[in-house]
Amino acid sequence: MRFLTASLFGLVFLLGLSFLITPYLNNLYITYNNIQPGPDGESELVGFLIYVQWPIFFIVGFISGYVVHIKYLKKNKT
Repeated sequence: MRFLTASLFGLVFLLGLSFLITPYLNNLYITYNNIQPGPDGESELVGFLIYVQWPIFFIVGFISGYVVHIKYLKKNKT
């Protein structure tokens, strides 16, 4: 059950952080790497999104879901 909770938190964090933080991270990535507009720049941003941002968002959500399950949802042993 804890892996289900952690996976659901991972998906929720993935979707939520994709909408909230991705535009800011993309702007930082564009200015830091001096990416020019066009197909090459778009494909580099998609690679950054798929291979860097989404795994980090999912891992953060998975870990927080695991901690929430252990701390609040797990039945206390007596």
